Amino acid sequence: MEDAISPVLRLIAVRSAVYFQREFHAPWGMDVRDTGFAQFHLIVSGGAVLIGATGETKLEPGDLVIYPTGAAHRIADCADAAVQPGQEVVQAIMSGAKIFDGDGTATRLICGHFDFDFASRHPLVAELPERILLKAHDVFGVQPLGNLLSILITESNSTQLGSSAIAERLADTIFVTILRAYSLESEDATRFLSGLKDPRLARCIALIHNSFPEVPSLNELAQVAGMSRSSIALNFRRVFGFAPGAYSTKWRLLQAAKRLRQSDDSVETVASLSGYESAASFSRAFRNLHGMSASEYRNSAR
Repeated sequence: MEDAISPVLRLIAVRSAVYFQREFHAPWGMDVRDTGFAQFHLIVSGGAVLIGATGETKLEPGDLVIYPTGAAHRIADCADAAVQPGQEVVQAIMSGAKIFDGDGTATRLICGHFDFDFASRHPLVAELPERILLKAHDVFGVQPLGNLLSILITESNSTQLGSSAIAERLADTIFVTILRAYSLESEDATRFLSGLKDPRLARCIALIHNSFPEVPSLNELAQVAGMSRSSIALNFRRVFGFAPGAYSTKWRLLQAAKRLRQSDDSVETVASLSGYESAASFSRAFRNLHGMSASEYRNSAR
């Protein structure tokens, strides 16, 4: 049986881009606007200050910061540094222009973004915080994240054939390992990710995913978890905040929403492929979750 998280990552369709690895000399600063992408910065050497809604944070070599929801922020050599729009900085680097090329202290950093489908409304996405900060000891002390980031540093600074493509595919994998490290190392990990640390509940979530479009019974969930029916129902709701049946319904409807966005299948076909015998019952359930009909959702998404 497949693990609990991989189907979710396919649902949200993670794609990554590495903008640059560059050495900036003080004074330097970037104003990163809310682009709708999950921006990330990895400090390779030197240091920086991060300024956002959560205040100022000093970054040191090996620190990795992500803004999963794309929240606006600034990153600079010091808190009062003048900043340039991040998009202009990227464009200047892509065009080969010199930027932040002074005589001050040097900081080398890798910047890029993770793009995923916020429309999925899965708890993994809905619960993500404004910022995830992994300190160097969390990053390079966790395998395989440390190894992957070391390779990313090498490939993003290379001019060899295929280096850019390798760096971007690495970034896709790094996003998954970041979530793993975040769930293990952070006391503020999301409710869904924290719940998956319980192997019994993780097996239940995996069974729900792998049973699609069927809905596993409480007996089946109890069997795979090695718990009683009453215990699995109680613990599932206590940890995740919803009942197993509610999650099964949500999972089917999220899969249906993805098919509506990506295919031309009729609503009746989508309902059937999502495990609903009645198009009417599917339509009611879909409207309850998404606040609109399946046809309206498809038109809106496109």
